Amino acid sequence: MKTIFAFTFASLFSVSAFAETKTINTAEIVASAMSASCIDYQLVGVCFWLKCGKKCRVKTSPKIGHHNPDLVVSAHNGIGNNPWQEANGIVGSVSQSAVGSLINKAASISAGSNQTTKGSDLNTLKFKSSDAIGHPVASISMGLSCPSQATSFNPYFVSGTDSIAWRLGIPETAYPNALIPGRREIGNFPSNTWGSVYPRSGFIAQPSDAKAGAVIAQRVGDIVTRTGQPHVYQPLTGTPSYNGRIWPPGALEENTGKNGKWQMLVPKKSNSCTVFGDNDTTSIAGWDGNGNNASTGNYAWTLWRPYQCCKREGQFFLHSVNFKSYP
Repeated sequence: MKTIFAFTFASLFSVSAFAETKTINTAEIVASAMSASCIDYQLVGVCFWLKCGKKCRVKTSPKIGHHNPDLVVSAHNGIGNNPWQEANGIVGSVSQSAVGSLINKAASISAGSNQTTKGSDLNTLKFKSSDAIGHPVASISMGLSCPSQATSFNPYFVSGTDSIAWRLGIPETAYPNALIPGRREIGNFPSNTWGSVYPRSGFIAQPSDAKAGAVIAQRVGDIVTRTGQPHVYQPLTGTPSYNGRIWPPGALEENTGKNGKWQMLVPKKSNSCTVFGDNDTTSIAGWDGNGNNASTGNYAWTLWRPYQCCKREGQFFLHSVNFKSYP
């Protein structure tokens, strides 16, 4: 039923993959979430419960797995340019105020600057701001579906309030993952790399603007799906309230869809999800030449993450068995 529901709405709210989208609103983001390929709804196993009244007996319930649209993650040029229109109004003024502080002066970066510096093409240094905000439908759970760890419209990361780490790279520029080539690379190092996850800051040396935006989004996803990181943010962790048993996803990892995958919203509205790091070395147009490059330099993606759950059928949870691995 859930899969049929997703396919029906996906057809009703189909989106174009050809015209460049410079901004997006909440209604369009909600429509994009009805993507059957991103939901990937499956029966993955069975749960066993002990139900006791006058006597006790073992009851079962189906264990389902599917992806939830947890976050809308943006990578954009300067404060106030988040392509999600409504979100920009919420976080823009807060970011502008934070970046305009003494911390910003120490970083020698103006609040609205993209700060692109070109040496050679391979050493192009770009800077992007980023926000991670709860997806508009993250708080909605219907029928046989698992609740999300995210809360709709809640800001989990706003780069303007994380000025020291995001603009100065402190302390992550001194981490081994940032200093050792090939560590935590998105793509296949050294032949095809989009950039390193570390240091998780707004600066990246990447000639492709689209790939730069993707790496920034991956960095933010990496931060918010972990606890205790040296950033100003709200972690997307914990077990949501549910009348049953739930298995939330783990921390986001690069080059695999194990704990999350990405659906582009801006500049191209996509009906499918992907993992960053495609090898496009043999492609004439390249990954960014496939409608993924934004003329404005502003990008937005939905981060979909896999959950498993089963509805309560007794007072005590006993065990669960998976028929298949998920995702």
